Amino acid sequence: MANRLQQVQSHLEAADPFAQDRTRIDGQVVLITGAAQGIGRAAAGLLARQGAKIAINDLDEAKAKAAVDELTAAGHEAFHVAGDMLDESFPPKLVNAVIGRFGKINCLINNAGFCFDSALHKMSEEKFDVIMKIHNYVPYRMIKALSTHWMDKANLEMPKSIINVASTSGLHGAMGQINYSTAKAGIIGMTKSVALEWARYNVRVNAVAYGWIDTRITRPPSESEKMVLAGQEIVSGIPLNAKKWRDTSDIPLGRPGTTTDAAGVMLFLASPLSSYVTGTCVECTGGRYM
Repeated sequence: MANRLQQVQSHLEAADPFAQDRTRIDGQVVLITGAAQGIGRAAAGLLARQGAKIAINDLDEAKAKAAVDELTAAGHEAFHVAGDMLDESFPPKLVNAVIGRFGKINCLINNAGFCFDSALHKMSEEKFDVIMKIHNYVPYRMIKALSTHWMDKANLEMPKSIINVASTSGLHGAMGQINYSTAKAGIIGMTKSVALEWARYNVRVNAVAYGWIDTRITRPPSESEKMVLAGQEIVSGIPLNAKKWRDTSDIPLGRPGTTTDAAGVMLFLASPLSSYVTGTCVECTGGRYM
C-alpha cells in the first residue's frame, strides 16, 4: 500500500512540478564563507530550516562556533571551520574539510568580505590590494578548490550552485570605494565566466548585488569590529555623516534591507526555484538605482 501511494505521488509530481515545495533543499550541503554574522549567518539559518546541512567558515572562531551552536540547538546539522581566507593555502583545506565531514558540497556561497574605504587620492596600494584579494582572489580560489569534486562524472547530476556576493558599488560605483567597487565589478565578471565554463558540469553560478543591507559593513565604523588582516588594521563601515547613502528617499521601498531580506535571495538561488537561472546578477536594493 505504501509503495502504491509513493507511485501515485510520483505521478502527481511529474504532472505538476510544483506539487513539491521547491524551496526545500533537503540533504544538500551548503558551504558559506564569512558566515558567523550578518548576511552569511542569516543565510545559514534560513537554508538550514529548508533542509540543508551547513558548513560555516569565518575568521572569528568564537562567533563561528556560536552560529553553529545556534543551528545545532535548533536540530540542524552544522559545523564550522575557522580560518583566514586570505591564506592562499586555506580554501582547498576548507573544501576538503567539508567533504570529509558531509561527503559532498552542493552549494558554495562566497560571502566573506569587508570594506576598506578611502578617497582615490589617498588610497594606498595595500588598501587596494587587500580588497581585491578578499573579493576576487578568495572566490576564485574557493571555486577552483571545488573543481575536482564537481567535475567528477559521478557527480554530474548532483545539484551544484555557486552564489557570489556582489554589490551595487560594483554596478554603479561608490564614493570612496574605488577598491571595493572595482572588486565587486570583478566578481560579476567571474560569475558569468564560471557560469559559461561550468554549465556542462551542471553547475549554476549567480551573483547577488546588495544595496543598503543593515550589517556591520554599512553601519558606522566601530573599533570593536576592528580586524587585523595582511598586517593591516581594518575597520569596516560607512560613516554616519554619509548623508546621501543614508537617505532612504531614493529607495522606493523606503527602508534599508535586513539580513533576512538578503538571505531570501540566496535561498532562491540555492533552491530548485532557480533551476534555469545561471550567469546572472540579482539586485537586492529595495528598488534603489532603478
